[in-house]
Amino acid sequence: MHQFVAEAVESYPLTGAITLIARRGKVIDWQTYGYQDKLKGVPMEKDAIFALASMTKTIVSAGAMLLVEQGKIRLSDPVSKYLPEFRDPQVFVRLDASGPVTRPAMSSMQIRHLLTHTAGWAAGPGDGSDLARLYSSNGYRDASSLEEMAERLGQLPLQDDPGTAYVYGPAIDVLGALIQRVSGQPLEAFLKQHLFEPLGMEDTFFTVPTAKRHRLTQVFKREKGELAYAVDPAEHGTMRRGFASGGGGLYSTVPDYFRFAQMLLNKGSYEGRVVLGKKTVESMMRNQTGFLGDGVKSNNLSEAYGYGGSVKIDTFYEKDMSSVGTYGWGGAVSTWYRIDPEEAFIAMFFSQHLPMSSSLMPPFANTAWQAIIE
Repeated sequence: MHQFVAEAVESYPLTGAITLIARRGKVIDWQTYGYQDKLKGVPMEKDAIFALASMTKTIVSAGAMLLVEQGKIRLSDPVSKYLPEFRDPQVFVRLDASGPVTRPAMSSMQIRHLLTHTAGWAAGPGDGSDLARLYSSNGYRDASSLEEMAERLGQLPLQDDPGTAYVYGPAIDVLGALIQRVSGQPLEAFLKQHLFEPLGMEDTFFTVPTAKRHRLTQVFKREKGELAYAVDPAEHGTMRRGFASGGGGLYSTVPDYFRFAQMLLNKGSYEGRVVLGKKTVESMMRNQTGFLGDGVKSNNLSEAYGYGGSVKIDTFYEKDMSSVGTYGWGGAVSTWYRIDPEEAFIAMFFSQHLPMSSSLMPPFANTAWQAIIE
């Protein structure tokens, strides 16, 4: 495993990485490779801070499940009960000279649909379709607050009826807005009180404090064949959008995220602190969608989606040798983790590169899992 990651760093596409392997509650391997900032020659350190991107989704989903346990929301509740912006959802039919033609959605949008990316929104701008152009012109991604994001997104038609299709879009950003509305706290304050502080996650933020920004791992890309910053170092560590993005805005460290992952593997507790109930965690890590194959995560047909992460449900199409029931997710700037309950095993791979180095993750997983001998 060390050789595989070291070669990926030395030969590119990566400039630096951290891997962590834990089994039966103990960290058994924790290794650094390369640089936090290769252009400045800053070596990788174990306390380096990374942009989590979509690995934020698991944390925010756990936050929503806390509200379920507190009796403040139910998974079957309409989203519009708490966010009236999403009342009477409409489904896109076509675009004509007068604007979008829509029809009423066949069902309401429920909180469980946010957790499983089945709320009905399109993935967003990018494919050139009429609907994608509508999403692009709406500018919800450029909102200056969660409230404005929800208001703008509520003006857009859906691509699918809620509950009928898995599309990886803005659902967890809306879930963050819902958490904020229901709890009466800013999203980061809620997560800090109920997850970060109980778990001892001292280095997890939507905005990295100035005093800690020297620990940031810089995000790189290739530009005309040369290594270049994908994110301006002067802006890195700031809020990635104008709002606390539940879908991709957190920064964290390998040890902080390990504490969160170990809590999930322990079915809700860590170092004697109970954060979530056993059955709540089991529901998060259980298939809630059926087979996927959405083209977002390497078109992995062996996986379905739980709440906040993927769940391995079969071995026929598997890309790695993890056990059925393995749960986890990755981030667009090349972070990745998996939790294997059958083996009491956690594997983590943190780097910072655009586009995501997704082709490295299955062979990395195999080098980790094949080391298990008993």
